[in-house]
Amino acid sequence: MTRRPKQKIRFKNDRPAPDRPASERPAAPTGSRPEARPPVNYFEVRPANLPPRLDSLKALTKSGVRGYPDVDAAQALLAGVMRKDRVRGDVLDLSAMGGLLGSLPGVMLRAVEGSAAALSALAAGGLDAHAAVPGESLLERWPDRARTVALVLAGDRGNAYAAAQVAWAHACTPPGGTLYIAGDRDKGFDRYVRLAGNAFGAGEVVARDGGMRVAKLIRRPGPTPALPDPEGFEAFGVTVVGLPGVFSAAKPDKATALMLGALERLDPDGSALSGKDMLDLGCGTGLIGAWAARRGATVTLVDGDLPSVRSAQATLAASGLTGAAVHSDVDAALDPGATFDVILTNPPFHVGRGVVLDVAREFIAAAGRRLRPGGTLHLVANDFLPYESDLRALGEVRETLREAGFKVLTVTRA
Repeated sequence: MTRRPKQKIRFKNDRPAPDRPASERPAAPTGSRPEARPPVNYFEVRPANLPPRLDSLKALTKSGVRGYPDVDAAQALLAGVMRKDRVRGDVLDLSAMGGLLGSLPGVMLRAVEGSAAALSALAAGGLDAHAAVPGESLLERWPDRARTVALVLAGDRGNAYAAAQVAWAHACTPPGGTLYIAGDRDKGFDRYVRLAGNAFGAGEVVARDGGMRVAKLIRRPGPTPALPDPEGFEAFGVTVVGLPGVFSAAKPDKATALMLGALERLDPDGSALSGKDMLDLGCGTGLIGAWAARRGATVTLVDGDLPSVRSAQATLAASGLTGAAVHSDVDAALDPGATFDVILTNPPFHVGRGVVLDVAREFIAAAGRRLRPGGTLHLVANDFLPYESDLRALGEVRETLREAGFKVLTVTRA
């Protein structure tokens, strides 16, 4: 039998010394265990690590913010270009993250974000940020459009999301205005800049650093490109609506499908959830929460990503179901006293230089805060992810399914 290679577990809360370049930072040892790491306050907002060339600027960050504990590399290059160009006045930043561009001399930042974690960091920095998703009008908030717009492309969220970002930036930039657009060459930057160029007109790549790129475009008069249509599917008796960039927008995620299938086999008539208060933690498109609502539960769906919350709301409506979909950094936006009989979750993790577990581990901590005595948590994950030690703080951990590289872990709170 061929054994699965061990995964490298990376803990982004263990910040490397800021004077060491990223290429020299050691990866976490293979087989690192989360219980060997010191406890971290997930909600702590702290100064982001900046590259030396930007040491006169500042940004805040926390777990869950893109680039944490550093600033996003594309945004760092963007800030350097805008500083060199002596950009001043109102700047609309459609991907504000921790507010780095707001520290440029003479810039008055209009910060826009869809990440609840980033919105927390921006608020801690004194910025009155606006929560929005690509395509939403900002004219009610800012009737006079800023002459300078900045955008970091999230190419890792797929073609549809990047196309939506480009269309949004075009709608937000007045004719004659300037768009600074940054991104990763390996995540489709050249393709998306060509798309932007077709709408904006004049423009060129003005900076390169490793794989990062920044382009500068001047908007000509003309129509804004259409936004990509939502995707969707039918599964488990639910009509799912997936907005661009939302995880598993076009088909059921395999792990989620395995968990729901296992739960249906345990409860074929659907009576176990009837009348129960249920939390879908990290709801994505809302499939899990809508499935539970279909089986008679009173459901609350939570996600830190605003496009996901919008998708969950649309899924409930398309399925003829009711429930509360909440934009929240883990459980921070829930009523302090809110507790639940059942929590279902497929926690997020990210693969790059390793596996990042800080957000997923806070999901488990939130389950400890939110489960009623006798309440049950069902968690699905890749089988190599070491969640069992954290779950034991809630009660006895039972593995109720292991299949196709995934596992479902169940804990009933004493």
